[in-house]
Amino acid sequence: NGHVCPLYNWVYNHSCSPDASVRCCSIQNMPFVSTSGMNLPENSLYSAVLNAVSVLFALVCIFRHAQIVERKVDEALLSKAAMIIGFFGSIGGFIAGNCNPSVLMVLHYFGATLCFVSGCIYTILQTALTFRLHLTGKECFLAPLRAVLTIFQVVFSICYLAFFVHPDTKKQHIGAICEWILATNFYVFIMSFSFEFYYITSAVLYALISRPDDEKVAILSEPRGTNMATFDK
Repeated sequence: NGHVCPLYNWVYNHSCSPDASVRCCSIQNMPFVSTSGMNLPENSLYSAVLNAVSVLFALVCIFRHAQIVERKVDEALLSKAAMIIGFFGSIGGFIAGNCNPSVLMVLHYFGATLCFVSGCIYTILQTALTFRLHLTGKECFLAPLRAVLTIFQVVFSICYLAFFVHPDTKKQHIGAICEWILATNFYVFIMSFSFEFYYITSAVLYALISRPDDEKVAILSEPRGTNMATFDK
């Protein structure tokens, strides 16, 4: 519908005539992630997707932490820190998804910044946990994979921030490409948890649902013990 220019476009005008016979891309149509949620009707889908992703990411943080506490008590503190950082990222995504940048620009960019920075820190902490834990026997593959994904996340986050504020439109376009890459990279990182979550059994679910309230709080705060049966197949 012409609301967002394609990533392969590198020529931008300050304004476009409504009756232009050829594609005209203005600075306002630069293909940042947030641009896809500025106008009707796609802004409704944009908000719905980010709301769903924010909730799912918060659940991933909780289950990942519960899994680590059940198996490796010694790493519970670092895991708890990662979970809290993940919650901040989830809140940031919720704010960015529900604050249209054309109306609430400051809140939108605050939420986006919180989401990207928290996501970057979360990948670093979870990569450190992957190197320190041996939960599945696949860490020889997962640890270097997540290390590469984390490096990509940090590098493209820095590039995105540097190019986003640059006055040159070509540099800003590179920033838009970096934003899509780091968003996709983060989703791939989160999907890599499917290797660990494959080993989740009813023990972790029982720890989150069926235990007394004081023990549920312990799962999200201080470790109470180790349940090796969690990973029995």
